[in-house]
Amino acid sequence: MAEIFKFFNSAPGDERWHYASDFADYFGNVLSSGLLHKNGTPNLQVKVNAGTMQTYVEAGEALIQGYQYQNTTPLFLTHGLPEPNLDRIDRIVLRLDKRNNARFIRLFVKEGVSATNPVPPSLQRDQYVFELSLAQIRLTKNTSSLEPLKLVDERMKEDLCGIVYSLISVPTSVFQQQWDYWFNLKKQTLEDDMEAWHLQQKNDFETWQAIQKQEYLTWIESIKDILDENVAANLAAKIAELEQGFANHIVDVSHIKWIETVGGTANVLTATVPDITSYKNGLAVSFPATSNSTAAMTLNINGLGAIPIKKANGTAFSNAKANGVYTVRYRAGAFIIQGEGGEYGNAKEGDVVQGVTFGTEQGVKTGTLVAYKAGSAIPSNKVKEKFSEKWVRTPINSQGRPFGIDRFGNIYIGYNYTSQTDGRLVKYNKSGQIVKSFTPSEQYGTIMGVDVGGDRVAAVCDDRYTYLLDLDLNLIKAIPAGTYFSTHVAVDSLGNTYMQYSDTFEVRSVRKYNPSGAQVGVAQLTNHFRTMQLMATTDNQLAILTADSPVASILKFTFASYIATKSWETAIDTVQYGSLYQARVLNNGNIALATNGTGFNQRRDGPWVVTYDTGGNKISSVALGSANYENYSYRWTYRFNLCPDGENGVITSVAAISYISLSDDTKISFATEIVRRLRANTYSLEHVGVATSGESSIFAVSWMNYSLADDLIYYHDSAGRVRCFKKEYTLI
Repeated sequence: MAEIFKFFNSAPGDERWHYASDFADYFGNVLSSGLLHKNGTPNLQVKVNAGTMQTYVEAGEALIQGYQYQNTTPLFLTHGLPEPNLDRIDRIVLRLDKRNNARFIRLFVKEGVSATNPVPPSLQRDQYVFELSLAQIRLTKNTSSLEPLKLVDERMKEDLCGIVYSLISVPTSVFQQQWDYWFNLKKQTLEDDMEAWHLQQKNDFETWQAIQKQEYLTWIESIKDILDENVAANLAAKIAELEQGFANHIVDVSHIKWIETVGGTANVLTATVPDITSYKNGLAVSFPATSNSTAAMTLNINGLGAIPIKKANGTAFSNAKANGVYTVRYRAGAFIIQGEGGEYGNAKEGDVVQGVTFGTEQGVKTGTLVAYKAGSAIPSNKVKEKFSEKWVRTPINSQGRPFGIDRFGNIYIGYNYTSQTDGRLVKYNKSGQIVKSFTPSEQYGTIMGVDVGGDRVAAVCDDRYTYLLDLDLNLIKAIPAGTYFSTHVAVDSLGNTYMQYSDTFEVRSVRKYNPSGAQVGVAQLTNHFRTMQLMATTDNQLAILTADSPVASILKFTFASYIATKSWETAIDTVQYGSLYQARVLNNGNIALATNGTGFNQRRDGPWVVTYDTGGNKISSVALGSANYENYSYRWTYRFNLCPDGENGVITSVAAISYISLSDDTKISFATEIVRRLRANTYSLEHVGVATSGESSIFAVSWMNYSLADDLIYYHDSAGRVRCFKKEYTLI
């Protein structure tokens, strides 16, 4: 058939049938394949369902080879788990399949191949199947949730997807020919006009030049008879006289006269200079100093009188050096020294960098100040570090519980209850102002534990619920703790929450919940396991501190799948280090442990700070109970807190009781609170300037935390007050 025509109605005896492909061919010849858009913005955007292995595609429409697609509601797509040791890149594609057993356009996850350096899967485009790529996402090895930052939008890439545009174009060759014809006509007209204007300007200039020349010749002719021979001679003589006078003035005043031999003493100089009969403003001489001066200097030339030598600022010149050459110029009764003097300020050697010279009233000096360049380490023995108190806030009801800090420096504190409305979680900003509070809705009770990570806050209440909230304390979900409530909760940097769960008093586990409050994993613990503390590690896994399971230990669990795997378990030597108080994850992933030490000969050795690396290996142990520190002879360590210092070290707060025996066999007890810093590089303790002592604990720290963003340390004291200290440094 040579001629094809579409689309007409059928008539009796002349049936005309049209297929779906006929309509697709028609629209495919008019419109390109891609996404339909509104104001240049395409639809069908792909997003990540946080905390899950799902992506979802928003509503929108598309055309592929003339076939239409429409998605009316967000469509969720599930990705397979990545391999333990290799990454993978998946694509979210919109697939046209024209085969008879398919005949659709649908969304699919096109899974890539796992590799050390993975690449996205290729798109299928043949006579039956044609795919558009909406996005690609990289799946990180050994993870169980997708990361939004790994999603790459590919909708605007024309070779992969693109937006629909018309394939019909308007021919422009005729327009170009008409334009060229018009432009050439105008070009010739403009060139003719320019040439005529240039010729006119040239003629005008030549006329003006001729007029000026004639006027000059006329003026010369009018004065040639005025300047006879006598007048010209007188004028020449006068000019010569003026020139000689000017030359004499220059020689007499401006010329710097050299004095080879200077007499007198180091401070009282004399000299003989030919042709100087008086001191005139501007007179200048140069001379060598025969020795160092010791006082204000004067210069007497040809016996005309001793004239003081001064600096430009008017002060006496007194620091001439032997063999130095100095130039002075006379003005208003003084010889002003040239090229030296002026304002020097009050800088001393200790104010100027070591080895650098600078001028002073007493001459050139050399600086002694030791300077450290930006980014270089300052020796710890050259720095004095302290924490100055910035503010104190009184409690809203009763003593506060453990608290957490978000990445913006806000702090979240859970309080004990004194009435049904007092058991609440309070958010303070870094200035100590209350921003918002949250009261549990199930029933009143005490907030027993708080932790913050990512964009989530988790608070454990003794009403047997853990409340999951956002950073503005809006409730996301209330999670029951089972038959036995727990004070233990931790939140990692992705916003996942880890909560101890007890089905009975004998069966215990730690459950993992995503930022939406859905359970996504579990770490099974042994019967009778007694959890002391939960911690989120820097790689967003779980660490547990226990006092007896069956021995004191630190355990780490990895959630590579729903059922967590115990990565390692490290037993703690409580015989040497004593009872456990608290453990904290440091900035580099190491874990620091606080213990109370052991008793020996009526005194206590300890407490200790023991540090373990990310594999559970002990790397240091430092005892605070030695003769070098104030807690020597402490009889009872009753509180020991620690927190990261922002530099992979630890800040510690130790409260203890000490006894002093008097001559009458009576004893006085003293409560002491001492705060120190344990540096990671030297493992040596340093005072940070916060310490109290007295017959009662007037500044007992019940909990402490550190804000890396602002170098702030927050404390709860024994009265429930919140205290904020700022870390400051001064060079010794």
